[in-house]
Amino acid sequence: MPDTFVGIQIGAISFVDEGVEQVLDLLQEIAKVNALLISALTWSRGNAGRATEGYPDHGHAEPDNLQGGAFWEPDSKYYSGTFIKDFKAPDPLLKGFDTFRDVIPAAKKRGMKVYPYYCETANTTIRSLWQPGWHHILEIDSYGRKGTRPCLNNPDYRAFKFSVIEDWFKNHDLSGFLWGIERQGPLMNMLGGDVCTCFCRHCRTVAAQRNIDAEAAIRGYQAVEKFLQECRAGKKPLDGYFITFLRLLLHHPEIFLWEKLWLDAHKSMYHEIHGLVKFFGAKYEMGLGLWQEINTFNPYLRAQHDYQDYPSSADWIKPVLYHVPAGARFRRYLEGWHKTILGDASPAEWVEGFFKILGRTEANYNDLPTQGFSADYVRQETKRLIDATSGKVKIYPGIGVGVPSGPGGKFIAPADVKASVRASFEGGASGVLISRNYSEAMLENVAAVGEALRELGY
Repeated sequence: MPDTFVGIQIGAISFVDEGVEQVLDLLQEIAKVNALLISALTWSRGNAGRATEGYPDHGHAEPDNLQGGAFWEPDSKYYSGTFIKDFKAPDPLLKGFDTFRDVIPAAKKRGMKVYPYYCETANTTIRSLWQPGWHHILEIDSYGRKGTRPCLNNPDYRAFKFSVIEDWFKNHDLSGFLWGIERQGPLMNMLGGDVCTCFCRHCRTVAAQRNIDAEAAIRGYQAVEKFLQECRAGKKPLDGYFITFLRLLLHHPEIFLWEKLWLDAHKSMYHEIHGLVKFFGAKYEMGLGLWQEINTFNPYLRAQHDYQDYPSSADWIKPVLYHVPAGARFRRYLEGWHKTILGDASPAEWVEGFFKILGRTEANYNDLPTQGFSADYVRQETKRLIDATSGKVKIYPGIGVGVPSGPGGKFIAPADVKASVRASFEGGASGVLISRNYSEAMLENVAAVGEALRELGY
């Protein structure tokens, strides 16, 4: 079926390393790719750089030392409403290369759609250190210190993002836009060992409008942080870890009010972007990429993201369903929480309970890293998302073809890729999105997508 969506996430470095025409011909031939999801704006090596854990059998096998920014030439006339004007990526390897100018004509010649991809990453190690003025939009933690990520309530950050999107759609022949959701609120950040944000003046203004006591919320978060630090230091609470954690939340109800404040800012961002994309033309598609933490691991994040909300903010959804690295990722997630609020039992004892809550049946705790999740996980989660959205949006599962599992984890093999492609369509998918980044995938795994599609008659 020619209209079946077969996308691939790719960064500018792959075109520079391997050649635009060569890459596009290869992807079309071996994987039937008809859509490019290009990280045209990012500071994340995982989204746009060379591989982070071992090199595949194509491209250059050396670090690119990605600095990041815009991998196209921004049009200055669209940035009068933001102070962020100098954000062209300074990377020497990419000098003279323009992702849109150099890729779109070649893609269109081959019938490929082009979508810029931007991911709101949760990673605090991604820092735009070269970026002039970026510190003006950073979050503020509960002790008044600057964080590392932009604040979603900061009007300057929002104006910058909206300016980028205007530039994209007014100047380039695009099919739409993919917005990746990989941020979480202050409570989850703390449970992951991160700082608690954001309490900047913009967030405080929103809080005042909602009659939320910002200082009371800060006291609550600091009490939770102190408790988590004591847990990690080996101090066992008298009433146990989980009960003590619940008691803190009960005694500081402003925490949940602040969590909702943060979540509303997060959601309003992609709702506004959806409207903006459609403002430039009803033909343009808005895609949402859902983090694996939301889909798979974290009951709290799943509760925050009601899938019935997505038809009003997306034309299609890419759920991250990397089933092979999911085993190792889920185990690390449980081990992290075990150091704090789940310290009352071992991670192995928590596994079955979490699986029941999340509707999963997978390998036991010891085998999770080496076995990963089953391909049936892809089928079940695809179907669940289709059912939850009443079939009103298309689902393009994110198929992991080169995603690292981490130390001791299973490596992705062609058989795994083919199984996940088949499972996607068995679950009702309208297409697939080859992920995480072409630059880290072995070619045999990319080719396995095409083999599976041909076997299925696509």
